Amino acid sequence: MKRFFAMLTAAVVLPAVAAGAECRRHTVPYVGADERGEPFLFRNRSTNYVITFRYTNPTPEKAPSVVAGMPQPVNLAGFSRRDFTWLEVNGIDSRSLEPKKYEIFNTKECSGVNVHYNFDGVKMIQTFQVRDDSPLLEMRWRRGEKTPPGALASLKLHFNIMPCISGQKSDSYAREVVTARGVSENPDRVRRKRRKWDAQDGWLILQDAKYQAGTHPAAAGPVLLIPDRRGVSSGTVSFGTHQNIFADFTLDPRAGSWSFGMLDSDKKRSNREFREFVDGIPGLLPRP
Repeated sequence: MKRFFAMLTAAVVLPAVAAGAECRRHTVPYVGADERGEPFLFRNRSTNYVITFRYTNPTPEKAPSVVAGMPQPVNLAGFSRRDFTWLEVNGIDSRSLEPKKYEIFNTKECSGVNVHYNFDGVKMIQTFQVRDDSPLLEMRWRRGEKTPPGALASLKLHFNIMPCISGQKSDSYAREVVTARGVSENPDRVRRKRRKWDAQDGWLILQDAKYQAGTHPAAAGPVLLIPDRRGVSSGTVSFGTHQNIFADFTLDPRAGSWSFGMLDSDKKRSNREFREFVDGIPGLLPRP
């Protein structure tokens, strides 16, 4: 996993293409008729991901926003929510900001896109990328040029995830969280159960004990989320009978960057099959 969390090269558009890996603008925007989208396709030999930045229009109740969604490889489950992840910098929500620019890069190491933000004078860069030899979509935040560490008073990163399935009867889900420590279940059937995440947990498999591939015709598979522990101060996962699992991380402002790996797939796998799949990829799950 050292290569996954390695520092990226300078944020420039490069013509060289990674063998088997590619990032380019996608032809399908995945937005409403009255919205604008900036979609990007990430693919390698084993998987395809699409990230769409959706520019929503204002309403009497809501201000305009730009949200990041992942409509592929699985739609209506997994990381596919239209705002599946966002960052708060000094209390400013990235969804309230319009990215300053998008820069696609294709290098021998990886292929992806750099997304530039300005949080009230604090410049930050969000990167999504794939490598040729990994099923992960990697996401990294880092400080922009001339942004000193002292400018970051607080950093909070959020994920809103719907593993396996969505759109079922309210409070019918049996969400579970698997880490290196074991399985966290919800025997009391509470709507939202909170558990802390720390470095000893390592990684997170988010799944559903009831709606599994093989037992429910509409169910997809679980998803995997791998935080880089070196930049995370603490975390909390909220799960239960509701369809959404929220993973919230407080980041260390002193770190140089903050990286997360995500794995989703259009191949339907039961919880057991998914665990066997990720265990079968050498070095994918970091040891606590």
